[in-house]
Amino acid sequence: MLSACGGGSNDLATPVKPAANFVSAAFSSMAAPTLADPAAMAKTTVASTLTVQLSDGSSRTFKLSYQPFFITGDVVPNIQGGTILAGGYVDINNQPIVDRSVAGKERQFYSDCPDSSSLIRLDNPTVKGIKGKAVFAVVQFEYTTRDQSLVSMYGQLPSPIAVLTLDQDPATGKLTLIGYHNVDTSKVHGLWITCGASLSPWNTHLSSEEYEPDATTIAGNSQFKGFSRNLFGSETAANPYHYGHLPEVTVNPDGTGSIKKHYCLGRISHELVQVMPDRRTVLMGDDATNGGLFMFVADREADLSAGTLYVAKWTQVSSGGAGAATLSWINLGHATSDEIESLANTLTAADIMDVKTADPADASYTKINFNGTFNWIRVKPGMTKAAAFLETHRYAAARRRQHGLYEARRYDRQYQGQGAVFGNVASTDVAVDKTISAGAVYALNMKGGQLDPSGGAISSE
Repeated sequence: MLSACGGGSNDLATPVKPAANFVSAAFSSMAAPTLADPAAMAKTTVASTLTVQLSDGSSRTFKLSYQPFFITGDVVPNIQGGTILAGGYVDINNQPIVDRSVAGKERQFYSDCPDSSSLIRLDNPTVKGIKGKAVFAVVQFEYTTRDQSLVSMYGQLPSPIAVLTLDQDPATGKLTLIGYHNVDTSKVHGLWITCGASLSPWNTHLSSEEYEPDATTIAGNSQFKGFSRNLFGSETAANPYHYGHLPEVTVNPDGTGSIKKHYCLGRISHELVQVMPDRRTVLMGDDATNGGLFMFVADREADLSAGTLYVAKWTQVSSGGAGAATLSWINLGHATSDEIESLANTLTAADIMDVKTADPADASYTKINFNGTFNWIRVKPGMTKAAAFLETHRYAAARRRQHGLYEARRYDRQYQGQGAVFGNVASTDVAVDKTISAGAVYALNMKGGQLDPSGGAISSE
């Protein structure tokens, strides 16, 4: 402040009011829009405020607002030079996938559903043109709702993932997009319906592929045929066993990114994973009907390329309220990502297990809940590892012979007041009071030194 004053003696004699310092901040809430105003319900908006108290007793109130980096479909600067379509879809050769549904309006498909993102800082970024601090955001795009003719395109386009390079003003914190990089996913066979994600303790973006395509009925799956056609140019080129895994994105100092797909964390409806402080134990959300609670314990810290896969077994101790239980962890097997990808490259569903949708009246089959209905399954000789890591839902269900606990929102939509009903099939192990009309949230009490039901030590604290 003094450096801005003039040089006269009168200026120096004038008292300068000290700058007020920050004391505290508080956010105000906003009322949620109601059915009386459907337009407001359909709009992304915020009406909250931030009030800052200063040391001189004054306060300042700021209206909060969203500041978009871009809207999908915008043309933005490419980190490697030139421009690129934000959220744009590309095929296995990184060429634009074109929406030709309306003659004369052909254009590249782009997503209308950006999903999870991770903010990442690197110690020594090399991006040019940064005036403040470089911050990177990995953003994944789950799907596009429909083409220009309004036909559904859900799950029929390979999900893109982008790395955004943001320039952060050190004085205000404001983030400005200066570069966009579309991650090349061709070496991981493209991506299938990327949904929830999390930031790993080692500063990478842990993505997802949810609602894994059922390999036993793939020949009649029109959604997967569309996906394969758009990605490879052929309805039969895509392999269902390449999807339903955990992709991991690493950001490079130059604003580009690379991706690998981990095949040893189970082929499930990956939604979110959370890595524990040991940097080895991974708890995995599963967005499937009749799914499971899965855990992966990596062999080495910060390396998900090899480890042991577990599924939780619920043992009821109370049906009061939402119920209570003890959890035990069933060991489904150990594998490396490379060996499971090799199995995925060569095996079909018929190679791994026999699956029936009607009771075969054969004691060698196990009856399970699968995707809201019943299956009877039998693992073929020598195919236990393939079943565990490529047919994880069916194999895990057979191992624990029960379902429950998972995906409370399922019965919010469909099964109000029906107690322990998950999907379309009643659980045999979970009993909850029928006073619950929507769902429940459970807390998991963690502890080390546990054994799996067969007596094996679980190598995780």
